[in-house]
Amino acid sequence: MKEEPSDICSQAVLKALYPLSKIYGFVVKTRIFFYEKGILKSVRLPVPVISVGNITMGGTGKTPVVEYIAKYLQEKGKRVAILSRGYAATIKQENSSLAENVCNDEYLLFQENIPNIPHLLNKNRVKSGLEAIRRFQAEYLLLDDGFQHIHLAKDLNIVTIDALNPFGHEHIVPRGMLREPLEELRRADMIMLTRVNQCSHDEIQSIIDRLREVARHVPVVETVHKPICLESLADAARLDIHCLHGKKVFAFCAIGNPVSFRKSIESLGGELLGFRVFPDHHVYTSSELRGLNTEALRIRPDAIIITQKDKVKIKNVRNLWDFPLWTLKMGVRIVKGYEIFENKINAILH
Repeated sequence: MKEEPSDICSQAVLKALYPLSKIYGFVVKTRIFFYEKGILKSVRLPVPVISVGNITMGGTGKTPVVEYIAKYLQEKGKRVAILSRGYAATIKQENSSLAENVCNDEYLLFQENIPNIPHLLNKNRVKSGLEAIRRFQAEYLLLDDGFQHIHLAKDLNIVTIDALNPFGHEHIVPRGMLREPLEELRRADMIMLTRVNQCSHDEIQSIIDRLREVARHVPVVETVHKPICLESLADAARLDIHCLHGKKVFAFCAIGNPVSFRKSIESLGGELLGFRVFPDHHVYTSSELRGLNTEALRIRPDAIIITQKDKVKIKNVRNLWDFPLWTLKMGVRIVKGYEIFENKINAILH
């Protein structure tokens, strides 16, 4: 799990940010109070809404969980649509059939993995929910990053918590990484603890004990982000993940949790010669990609490894690379509490 910086300068900055965190926390709690007391009204849509969100900033593994649930509902024969706010939607799509052709990396990821499930980007999730029902006859709506979106009533409220940094240093932004106080986890119907395979048994138990303190009886489901395969950018050929064992690799990514990506490569036996990290949702420029290839030339890896979230943004740049470029594709698997997950989902199915 991540630890806070211990040097004197960093501690001074954190101390200075503390009052801002208290102010932000007060605003957040006041807003929640207004909704709880009915001063502000939530809107209920005519079909069930399942929200997948988080309580911390950064990557908690939320996107693959949304995909997992979308596929689960589809396998049950249900028509489902995904509603996203469209955060960092700066990528222009050419030849798009949508009225709006600007999207983000998560949209492109869903488009590649679940192309037959509608995905609507709109800050107004009530409006996009009604549009999904009208245009696609959606029977269920999956609200991506919806825990703080109290304006839309939910039938199932799921929170993803990253085992590598579960509690955002126990402080609200900007002092820590919490988007709201930890006790607000009590609003959740289910917690999905992600990446449990990248922490020790004692660390996981410590997280669960803390969740029992703050979230009381909210059930916890444990999941892993499991490597599925390696995919060549050049020709989309799939390789077994064991091909990475013993390979010297250079990797780069622009995701919310680069530590998890690094751990995944190392767990498959890859020897990292270089690892470059960009901000989450970063859109690579041509010069940056050329610079990454130049960096790889200096260290001569057997291959360059990226995430699928990075691949969807650079898949049209195939001829730049002097080394094989492989995407490490991941999928969510529930390792503990599947019955809890199934019962919670099935309870709202009709």
